[in-house]
Amino acid sequence: ASNAQSFALYGKITNTKMEPLAFVSIQLKELGIGTTSKEDGSYGLNLEVGQYNLIVSMIGYKTQVVNVVVNKNYLLNIVLEEEEKSMEDVVIRVKIKDRAEEIIKNVIRNKDEIMAASGAYSSQVYIKAIQQDSSIRKKEKPKTDSVFFNTKDEDLQGMAMAEVVLKLDYASDQRIKEQRLGVKQSGNTEGLFYLTTTDGNFNFYNNLIKVPEISQVPFLSPFSYSGLLAYKFKTTKIERKNGHRYYTISVKPRQLSNATVEGEVTIQDTVFAITNARFTFPTYHLMEFDYFEVDQQYEFVQNKAWMLTREQFNYYTKSNKQRISGQTLVVFSDYELNKQFSRNYFGAEVSSTAQSAYEKDSSFWKTVRVEPLTDKEVRYVQYQDSVYRVTHAKAYLDSVDKVNNQVTWHKILLFGQTFYNRDKERTWVLPAAVTLYEPFQFGGGRLHPSFYYFKKYASRKDIKLIADVSYGFRNKDINGSLLLQRMYNPFNRGFYQMELNRDFDHIYQGESWINSIQRSSYFLNNYLSLLHGLEVTNGLFVYTEAAVAWRRSVAGYKTNPRVDTIFGDFLEHNQPIAFEPYNGAYAKVTLKYTPHQRYIREPKEKIILGSKWPTFYTTWRRGIPGPIQSVVNFDYWELGMEQRINIGILGNLRYDLKTASFLNQKDLRLLDYVVQRRGDPLFFMNPETQFQMLDSTLPLKKRFYQAHMIHEFNGALINKIPLLKKLQLREVVGGGALFAPEKNLNYFELFAGIERAFKWPFNPLTRFKLGVYVVSAFANQYSHPVQFKVGFTTWDKRKNRWR
Repeated sequence: ASNAQSFALYGKITNTKMEPLAFVSIQLKELGIGTTSKEDGSYGLNLEVGQYNLIVSMIGYKTQVVNVVVNKNYLLNIVLEEEEKSMEDVVIRVKIKDRAEEIIKNVIRNKDEIMAASGAYSSQVYIKAIQQDSSIRKKEKPKTDSVFFNTKDEDLQGMAMAEVVLKLDYASDQRIKEQRLGVKQSGNTEGLFYLTTTDGNFNFYNNLIKVPEISQVPFLSPFSYSGLLAYKFKTTKIERKNGHRYYTISVKPRQLSNATVEGEVTIQDTVFAITNARFTFPTYHLMEFDYFEVDQQYEFVQNKAWMLTREQFNYYTKSNKQRISGQTLVVFSDYELNKQFSRNYFGAEVSSTAQSAYEKDSSFWKTVRVEPLTDKEVRYVQYQDSVYRVTHAKAYLDSVDKVNNQVTWHKILLFGQTFYNRDKERTWVLPAAVTLYEPFQFGGGRLHPSFYYFKKYASRKDIKLIADVSYGFRNKDINGSLLLQRMYNPFNRGFYQMELNRDFDHIYQGESWINSIQRSSYFLNNYLSLLHGLEVTNGLFVYTEAAVAWRRSVAGYKTNPRVDTIFGDFLEHNQPIAFEPYNGAYAKVTLKYTPHQRYIREPKEKIILGSKWPTFYTTWRRGIPGPIQSVVNFDYWELGMEQRINIGILGNLRYDLKTASFLNQKDLRLLDYVVQRRGDPLFFMNPETQFQMLDSTLPLKKRFYQAHMIHEFNGALINKIPLLKKLQLREVVGGGALFAPEKNLNYFELFAGIERAFKWPFNPLTRFKLGVYVVSAFANQYSHPVQFKVGFTTWDKRKNRWR
């Protein structure tokens, strides 16, 4: 029996809506053993060959008995049907009899009917968000400010406030549309939460609460069948109002789930609808906050449906010397229930704001405010109005510019000198003196002055110019570059760019640091390029580039002989590669398309929200013989797809798959090869694009296949261990594969790591991650069983994800 062959019986368990069910019991009738489904509904059993009866059961669903014959790996997906009676038959026992579980079960049983009562609807939404930064008041005010501002308003400094009025049309979580009718902003509103309903849907009737603006991981709702096992419920108060009983129930998480909330809810006993809910979210999963709470109120609207009428968010983040706290009030009114929207009413544009919304006067806001401002908020509005008048006065602006443009020794020496012309919105920047000399360059030290110019127009169009020149002392040579970039269409990200360059460049782009310090990695690249990019239709970006290059070897350059003496044993082949100089003309076209890309329309820009579909991309690059005596002649074609997928409570999955080949190789030079860079000895590189343990850099000419995958569990596994949960660690796994027939290489790698997120000491809203990883690689030519690496990642606030 010990030698009997076993096979995997696996699959996923869902309800009739195809939503995954966690903690479902799967028992083998013959053996008396079994398992439970995971949080994504998946399960797995290893069984010997034979016939089995599976008993599949869960609170609130009909028990199924499934007969299976196992003689190979077997995929079995199971759909459970709801059964109302089972909710009454199964009780979670507690020491003192409490109706809390029974009340929650009734909410779960009736929630579909409660949500369906409203149908599709419209409503007006008023939002008021305020924030206070404690550090601002502690800082010494600039001398230019002291002339204009009174110390009695010190409690208003560091404060920010915004008001928004919008019309919301709603049919489902994926079919929403809002039109922002009025927007009023005072102070620095960048960190305010929930200025649009697209920031998240805090509907606790849903099985999962998805709020990507505060967390990459959705939270398990207490009002779900899985929530019955993930939470503890206790009645704390019973009130009788207008002939109804209202039960206030405490909700606390058990140890079974990772992403859970905590708080209390009030439920009416007749239809078992939520009337009040107050929940806090776990700090571990909050990307920018140390505390976050939502407080909701529901009312019976038009004698038809229980609707959310008031929602308040309270949050803060803190560091040693700084605390940023905020509060957002959201009021829903003027409901129009059971509306009929046309078939094509909802589309990719989920929110829009016209320029007129930002220009509403005080009479408009007095009309639409559903709750009066507090005394402090009134003072702040008046304060900001006076600040605006003062700070936009020519005398004040001239005084600020005079200070900023003043030439000082510490700017010249350490920080760089900036000159700003406010009338023409132009900025010039000169580098700091300490950056002018670069000692560690190819051929030795170089003098490297530079210049930066930027102008941004009221239309959000802009123009940028960057110029630099460098002089090498050992070889007495001059290099330099000039880059001109113009953003001409801010909404569709239309831009064009011209670059003129003469500098040392890497033969293999993206080379590992261990190879990049070797002289054999460099050549002299002289080129002129023209680049254009535009989103031609929603989700479709087109980039075109034309370039000419004069490529030269650096074999004749003088280098420092002491480097060979000191690092001769460490740096192999540390001499430049000699090749005949040649010219090349190139053309390149890249297409990227994301189907069903959702976005927000602002007056002068477009904010992309993403899509459930992958991004498909392709690149064609051609070496063109003839122009400027170009000798290159090749065609390169690349095709791929990439995607970021949220897998509910189990975290996030990212992948990138591509294949590429040179279709024409009539004259393909070394510098135009596609390169797979070798792995770095110590540092964990970006696993979405690079391999960690390739033992050498591989230039490729023929077709290859490449794959990268990374899954961030965000504590879904490790947080179920009580002692480790306090360490706030995050687990990550992934891998990659490379198939390169021309090198006879089949390469695979796997990695697993533990990461922890930290706050920057000087900015509590900024996060970074440190990680330790173990990597193993296997190939048909070699294998590296284990390597340990360290990695560093920063949080991209604009894209709301780790870089």
